[in-house]
Amino acid sequence: MPRLTAAPITLTASEQAELETLVSRPSTAQQLTRRAQIILRASRGEGHGQILQEMGISKDMSRLWRTRWIEVSARGSR
Repeated sequence: MPRLTAAPITLTASEQAELETLVSRPSTAQQLTRRAQIILRASRGEGHGQILQEMGISKDMSRLWRTRWIEVSARGSR
């Protein structure tokens, strides 16, 4: 069975800056920080396996937030 590759994420400069601000701000909720980190790592080309190993999360969580980001981005570009 062929391996499926994770869908690529491309961020605009403003999206990347906003996500990096969320990650670096100490007052950001941990859940939101973790989601932003997942999206930033995915935009750098990291796959689910690398993200989950380095962040200590499940593959489902990595897949969930990558998919949600792609869905929201697609709606915004219409």
